[in-house]
Amino acid sequence: MMNFMFHNPTKLIFGSGKLNELGNQTMPGKKAIVLISNGKSTKATGYLDRTLEQLNKAHVDYIVFDKIMENPIKDVIMEGAQVAKDNQCDFIVALGGGAVLDSSAAISAMATNPGDLWDYVQGGTGKGKPLMNDGSPIVTITTTSGTGSEINCWGVISNLETNEKIGFGGHDSLIPVLAIVDPELMTTVPPKYSAYQGFDALFHNTEVMISNGVNVLSEALALSAIENITKYLPTAVKDGKNLKTREHVAYGSTVAGMTM
Repeated sequence: MMNFMFHNPTKLIFGSGKLNELGNQTMPGKKAIVLISNGKSTKATGYLDRTLEQLNKAHVDYIVFDKIMENPIKDVIMEGAQVAKDNQCDFIVALGGGAVLDSSAAISAMATNPGDLWDYVQGGTGKGKPLMNDGSPIVTITTTSGTGSEINCWGVISNLETNEKIGFGGHDSLIPVLAIVDPELMTTVPPKYSAYQGFDALFHNTEVMISNGVNVLSEALALSAIENITKYLPTAVKDGKNLKTREHVAYGSTVAGMTM
């Protein structure tokens, strides 16, 4: 028998130059906490300024939280959530790669729920409690092609106190309401990291194909993504400014977020 469930409530806007359309979209709130990494890339490339310009166009107030690191940790998640509360931010804009996108789900949950993140983590030393309240709405703008986190409700967070690194999420309210996938934002990724991220996306789709849960729809999506990544990733690594190859790899990465 043919059985599957497909739930993808994210409005996905895909294509080169689509960041320029963010300001025309209906925003899920009036004040955003804009999450970026603690590095310099989004500032140096101008992506942060462009995003803030679009929020101004949409008449949205904002504050910037720039402390997300590679392999985000619980303490920073809790700090970001407190900043959102203190500044009465009613939604999140996540601008960056996998770490920033992963953090957005956790900060979303803790901006509206009491206690500690580990109260709601399933597995390990987590207490496994259900969220009491829906998370803050999330808008994602991905700057890499790897995780597919721009359209799903999961993130991987580390707890330095317990030496754990665990996936968190699963609640429908943590699924981004809007995602901008603009391959132009990926042309500045260095070759080595383009390769790492591309293989990450490839393996996500491969995992679907060898999963016991594969079905007729997930298989079709995964095969489409695998075809695009394998054909275009080598050129994207060699020539990062080649927008056509960036588009196809970005497609494969985002589709992985769907098919998983």
